Formats: sequence, structure tokens, C-alpha cells
Amino acid sequence: MPREGAIIFRDLVGKLEVLNIECDKCGRRGRYRLHRLIERYGIDAKLFDWSDEITADCPRKQANNLNDICGARCSDLSKVV
Repeated sequence: MPREGAIIFRDLVGKLEVLNIECDKCGRRGRYRLHRLIERYGIDAKLFDWSDEITADCPRKQANNLNDICGARCSDLSKVV
């Protein structure tokens, strides 16, 4: 799978054990163990593809309103990449 400049799970190994994702707009949040994500998606999976999948049921994302987009983000990334 081409990387195309994306952050992949391999980039986080040794830096994070748990990946937190949260949305300030709706309050949804989750904690995901990195080793489990790697087991499921592979070490070279793109973080964006994974986050897009787990937020697929977000009402804001489904509404497709560019003025009120899904606010999901991985707050820990700024500390490690």
C-alpha cells in the first residue's frame, strides 16, 4: 500500500500504546490500543483510513454539510509526529 505522505501505524510504534480519538463537537470519544489496531489493519495501514472508518456513522459526516463537519481528531498525534 503506498504511503503517499500519510501517517501510518508504524510511525506510532514505540511512541504511543493507546490512540485516543475524540470529537469536541458531539463528545464522542474512544481509546484504541495500538497493537490491536496493527493486528486488525496491519502496521502499514494509514491512520486516516482507520479514523474515516470508525467515524463513518457520525451524523455530521453523514449530513455532508461543509459548514458543520465532523470534529473527530487524534489529540495525541501532535506529541509524537
